[in-house]
Amino acid sequence: MKQIIRREFLKASALVGLATFAGLKLPRRAIAASELRLLTWEGYAEDAWVKDFEQANGVTVTKTYVGSNDEYMAKLAAGGGDYDVVVIVSSLARRAIDAGFVENLDLSLISNFEQLYPRLKSVDFISKDKRVFGVPTFLGIDPVTVNADVIPEGNDFGILFDKQYAGKIGMWDDVITLGEVANWMGIKNLWTMTDEQLEVVKQKLIEQKPLVRTYWSQPGEAMDLFKNKEIVASNSWSYVTKTLKAQGVPVRDFVPSPPIGWIDSHFVVKGTPNREIGHKFINHIISAESQGKIADTTGYMPTNPRSKSYTRPETWQELGMEQVGEMMDQTKFWEDIPRRSRYLEILNEVKAA
Repeated sequence: MKQIIRREFLKASALVGLATFAGLKLPRRAIAASELRLLTWEGYAEDAWVKDFEQANGVTVTKTYVGSNDEYMAKLAAGGGDYDVVVIVSSLARRAIDAGFVENLDLSLISNFEQLYPRLKSVDFISKDKRVFGVPTFLGIDPVTVNADVIPEGNDFGILFDKQYAGKIGMWDDVITLGEVANWMGIKNLWTMTDEQLEVVKQKLIEQKPLVRTYWSQPGEAMDLFKNKEIVASNSWSYVTKTLKAQGVPVRDFVPSPPIGWIDSHFVVKGTPNREIGHKFINHIISAESQGKIADTTGYMPTNPRSKSYTRPETWQELGMEQVGEMMDQTKFWEDIPRRSRYLEILNEVKAA
């Protein structure tokens, strides 16, 4: 019920009146100069690469985790005054820029930006009017995670629709799931589907409902479901598989074909009093050393090629980093969804069916 309420609020605020909300000037909470407030995903601010930043700068990074990409927009639309730095996915970045939720960066304070893969420095969604607003930090391909004991082989997204796993399927509670299912069904325009195409995807997901144990939002939920053997397969995150393996849970993942991927970038929230330390944090998190730690810990691809020197060789090989250029050319990256509110309505209709 909370998730549905949150989605309804989103549709009424973040997606219908972005420009209106962007003009609001809400009072900001008074904060100590030694605090950096970060709005991010679970798994994106681990001690492995945050603690050394805190110690070097005398700063405490206060983390707020969200349960969906759309929740970012709802929080920013409500004023954003409780955050200094925010992580925004490629499919929503331009909306955040256009709405004035984030401010352009001073790249002279982010020297490591020049080390990023060339294509990542020039992607459309981080810039506007020749000004850079975001820095690509996390790069990944959408996998399917499965219990390797129950499903030892098979690399087809259709596993999630296999009746022999009735009641044991998990699905991510995000509009990207609609795109993934559409991709599997052969639909090409994943992020600009017509009403007719969305209806086809909706009916396929409703048909799947008897197989689904639950729709999850946080990666921790998905991991608990696998650990408790409540599910044996789910569209997922590399972080989920990586963490479960480290905990001894028998899981594996695979990338459906054609692959769908995403890029998450760090942005500085408009009007933050901690602009300078926010820039320092972004520069730190895209450093070769931090990116190596991120790859080893999360299983996401580093955006800084110099991170190879700080990444375990087996991780670099697992992620296929030597073929990263070819991978980027083949991958259908998440893009802006012009009718995102309609996608959300369809997803909620599926869950309510």
